[in-house]
Amino acid sequence: MDQLAEHILVLDPHKEDLLRLADYLCAKGYQVKTASTIDNANELLASTSVDLVFADVTNADIAHLSLGQADSYLIPLVVVSETPNSGDVVACLRAGASDYILKPVNDYINVDHVIDRILEKVRLSKHNKHLQKELEEGYKKLSAGLQELRADQKAGLQIQKKMLPKNEKKVNDIFFEHRVMPSLYLSGDFLDYFNLDDHRSLFYFADVSGHGASSAFVTVLLKNLTMRLKRNFKRGSSDEISCPNDFLKRVNLELLASDLGKHVTMFAGILDEKNQELRYSVGGHFPMPVYCEQGRAEYLEGKGMAVGLFPEPEFEVYHRKITPEFRITVFSDGILEVMPGETLNDKEQLLLDVVAENRAGVAELFSSLGLDDLKEIPDDIAFLSVSAVSDGSKR
Repeated sequence: MDQLAEHILVLDPHKEDLLRLADYLCAKGYQVKTASTIDNANELLASTSVDLVFADVTNADIAHLSLGQADSYLIPLVVVSETPNSGDVVACLRAGASDYILKPVNDYINVDHVIDRILEKVRLSKHNKHLQKELEEGYKKLSAGLQELRADQKAGLQIQKKMLPKNEKKVNDIFFEHRVMPSLYLSGDFLDYFNLDDHRSLFYFADVSGHGASSAFVTVLLKNLTMRLKRNFKRGSSDEISCPNDFLKRVNLELLASDLGKHVTMFAGILDEKNQELRYSVGGHFPMPVYCEQGRAEYLEGKGMAVGLFPEPEFEVYHRKITPEFRITVFSDGILEVMPGETLNDKEQLLLDVVAENRAGVAELFSSLGLDDLKEIPDDIAFLSVSAVSDGSKR
């Protein structure tokens, strides 16, 4: 801001004094308005911008000057008076004057000093108000943007929920149950399960790198790819989805082609009820799924690289015989972030113990792991329970 652009009002009933001071201020480059009465001065204060007032008034007159602004800012006042009495000076200062100059005004160096001191505060005040206004406008825009983002995220959450299978679902004679807890509105954890034919069921569990919308977008890609592969399998044009390693290879290919810069850790399994066998492949998933039967729990063996990092990965197919009492529980690594335990081994052992003791499914598992009382979680948490249906007790 140009330091000589300030507006100064001179109020003085004595025309000669009024003009002398006004001429000097004009010569200094200030924008000057003049008034001979308080009423005239108030009219100018109401209609124009004023940064500083020089006025020949008494302490009683000060209260009649409209120095207050709508934003509670008081225009600084310098009293110019012939009265040298210290009591009058103090009274004017107590009444709100910023300074006091004696008439006749001959010491213009002192006038300049008074103006510089007061207008420096005025400039600083204006600058602070400008910054505050910018901050308030920025906050309003940010709030509006956050509200819009929150609405978009909520809409995305509803879409993502619809992409997931039912929380509890019977596929052939296998019972699937899951729960997903996003750390934000949207989750990078995704899973699905469905039948391939009357005795084979496929399920997979994916944990996309990162959080939020970008990771959730990959879950859309996974869902669409799964649906395409499922249709191709049903009509006999492709069998990639019936082989867990081929399925992971196809997901790897699609992720690289998408150029999203995301990778996924995955576990894909096919349950064959006729042969009582689980065939599965591991794409960097951790912790490994827990296999439980007759109260004994252990981690499934297996390893493999994450999906979406390299152009030609190899995924091994593992085999595990299953019994009618089996249960497989798959967790995302977010569960390890909230579990008690000093070391990773402690947490892995606790996970085995909790799964071995659990009999009622996901709800009891959720409570046993202490997830009911969590207000915030640092990472997405998801888990999937897969078990044999017995005596028609499960849907």
